[in-house]
Amino acid sequence: MKREQGNAAPSRPLWVLLTGIWLAPAHILMAQPVYKVTDTDGNVTFTDTPPLSSDSIVEEQPVHTPNSAKPTATTRTPPASVEVEVPTRYDTRIVTPAENATIPMGPGNFAVQAALSPRLASSETLQLLLDGEPVGAPQRTANWQLTNVYRGEHRLQVVRLDESGAPVDTSAASTVFVMRPIVNR
Repeated sequence: MKREQGNAAPSRPLWVLLTGIWLAPAHILMAQPVYKVTDTDGNVTFTDTPPLSSDSIVEEQPVHTPNSAKPTATTRTPPASVEVEVPTRYDTRIVTPAENATIPMGPGNFAVQAALSPRLASSETLQLLLDGEPVGAPQRTANWQLTNVYRGEHRLQVVRLDESGAPVDTSAASTVFVMRPIVNR
């Protein structure tokens, strides 16, 4: 089927028109010179049109062709995920009685309380030591009630134990002084 064209210019194949459209911008960009203009105050400006005044120094700058190298194929491998186990920082300390506290005259009864960070895991327990010896069985609470402690100087420590009973952390030793009456017989 033939179309009438009237006075229009002879038709060109579509690919010729598209090629001209796609090539024209790249060709125009590469052909444009760039000028470096330095004015009397030393200010530098880059432009594609030189100024008309002669007060400035005008230098034509070369324009290099864009990189035409084909990019190399690279494969991006994800970094190997290395799980670094950060050791847990434990803080086990005795808060009651205070260091060098004196337990007043009486039967030698007093409470011991510890502070823990982090909280006990479900498999962990605590053991109170009085002068290096365990007091009772390991337990999950950080409170102990001591009774009938002999008079004199005593050293307290709290030991955090794992599921096998091995020490995980130990508090610093805390010294207490127990006052008790002397009974003569």
